[in-house]
Amino acid sequence: MQRVYIELKARVLAGTFPPGSRLEPAQLATSLGASATPVRDALHRLAGERLIESWHQEGFRQPILAEADLCDLYSWAAMLLALALKDRPSHQAAGGLFELEERPNYGEATESLFRTIAMSADNQELRGALINAIERSQILRRAEVRVDQASRGLLAAMEEDYRFGRWTGLRSKITSFHRRRVRQAGRIVAELRPRTDPLR
Repeated sequence: MQRVYIELKARVLAGTFPPGSRLEPAQLATSLGASATPVRDALHRLAGERLIESWHQEGFRQPILAEADLCDLYSWAAMLLALALKDRPSHQAAGGLFELEERPNYGEATESLFRTIAMSADNQELRGALINAIERSQILRRAEVRVDQASRGLLAAMEEDYRFGRWTGLRSKITSFHRRRVRQAGRIVAELRPRTDPLR
């Protein structure tokens, strides 16, 4: 079940399934080389993490995100990241440099930065909530970079503040980053839709 869960979660986070598409346990079992039971268990677990949606006797599907959903998710992530950085000192000693894994891909780099911040939080409930928000936002990153040409520059500025321990500047940039995403939410939703799916 754990193998099926990990592989299926990776597909969901990678955006393999278009928004609104049904996730059929029998079909997934064939592609995953497993029986239907661990696939259903994994789907229920992913639904509990709010990475997919489920209804009683209606099965599972990839969420159809509306503009309001994105606004809420971006605002929530901003609040959690601000909390994770709240108790950091206002500045790091001169010459201080914090480790941050280099990632050339915008989506992976954004996840790496925010996950690093999450894992440094002392409160495990905050860590869990923040990692969940980061994972749920992962599918949005490819759309963000298409909608906003400044995406890589915004990320690079946040990464630099993290590396040099400029926590006040980082908090400010993270807040501005997510407010910008809220303003762009309608365009990001449109990017996420399959090209054959009319805007509603």
